[in-house]
Amino acid sequence: MEVYACQVHDMVLELIIKLSAEEGFIAITSLSDGGQAGVSSLHQREIIRRLSLHNSSDTNSSINERKLLSKMRSLDVFGRADLMMPSLSRFPILHVLQLENCSGLDNNRLKDICKLYLLKFLRLQGLKVFDLPESIGKLESLETLDIIGADHELAIMLPLSFGKLGKLVRLHAERVELPDGVSLENMKSLQELTGICATLHAVTEIGKLGALKALDISIEETCNSKELVHTCLQMCQSSLQVLVLKAPLISFSLDMSKLPPGLQTFMCNSYFRAFPRCIDPSLSCLTVMSIGLWRARVQPEHLDKLAELPSLRFLRITSPLPADEQEKLVIYSSPSIFPCLTDLRISCPLLFLEFQPGAMRKLQKLCLGFDARKTAEHFQTNDFDYGLENLPSVQHVVIELRGRDHPEAQDAIRRTINDHPNHPSLDFSYM
Repeated sequence: MEVYACQVHDMVLELIIKLSAEEGFIAITSLSDGGQAGVSSLHQREIIRRLSLHNSSDTNSSINERKLLSKMRSLDVFGRADLMMPSLSRFPILHVLQLENCSGLDNNRLKDICKLYLLKFLRLQGLKVFDLPESIGKLESLETLDIIGADHELAIMLPLSFGKLGKLVRLHAERVELPDGVSLENMKSLQELTGICATLHAVTEIGKLGALKALDISIEETCNSKELVHTCLQMCQSSLQVLVLKAPLISFSLDMSKLPPGLQTFMCNSYFRAFPRCIDPSLSCLTVMSIGLWRARVQPEHLDKLAELPSLRFLRITSPLPADEQEKLVIYSSPSIFPCLTDLRISCPLLFLEFQPGAMRKLQKLCLGFDARKTAEHFQTNDFDYGLENLPSVQHVVIELRGRDHPEAQDAIRRTINDHPNHPSLDFSYM
């Protein structure tokens, strides 16, 4: 379960703000109507350690009145960063810089960033530039570079100096390109690389990252897509724990035996024309797997292979189009059948699963997506008895239906859920 937000009581919030102001931990100026809250505390402090600016067009003038911002460690700007951001040259020991709306910033406004020699964390949200300034390579202390949320669909070109960021631990982006002249050989600390566009040069350089643990890579639809996927898998170091492939329709079957043996998460947002091959218990660390199939049949032997993965906890299989012929899937009871699985999500136009007694004993959440009318016609049934009562640990069931014209499916599933001793929650949604 992911946490997206948290809330504290108003009295606790007031106490937090008071203590923060007293300690110089944070000073806030915010009001969209031009008024400013927190400015008085800003002027009362001799030293400001952390400053957050929110949506105030008049903020810059009040900030410029201050003479003692040179010891600031953190600067966060929410709103039009180009209107509110003070000159970066005023913060020589800044460690954290977050600019949440960079739509008006160009490389000229970012040129002073090279003076932030102690900067460890840099987040640039909403960038409209198509390449990062060469001066970024001078941030010798930088550990995190986050440019997720660029305000355009084209990839951002990394500078030639990118390979000089020897202390960089993580690069988070939507889509970035690595210039042909860049070498990653000296980036010994890089552990997370997301949003990189695959080229032969890029995947070769990625293979030099001995500390890499998480890779999110986009493969464009080209004549050598298959070769790029295979090269990428071959170059992945044994240290890799998370692999996310973003690719067009993949017309070949992925050979899972080429995945790093220590991989824990494998996700592919593309669709395979054939079920991945060579799935075996050697992938003993794999806990999360998500794949898509394009007109490929999900057969019982496929699930049997997946069931042998000893650590698998999350499994998602999606298919947007029906296969030419689909069999009824039966999940039998056995101690070796998905021994650790807690979350199963299968979505296919024609889907009929049958859970036998004792199957998936640890499964807590089940999500099934299917076309009720087509499933009923194909399998010649109206009872939709998936055997949900045989899942002893299930707590949450989500049914995604394509179309609203088959209430019999909802009624049949509700009856099964009502008879379940756990009384799991049941949610219906429509695709």
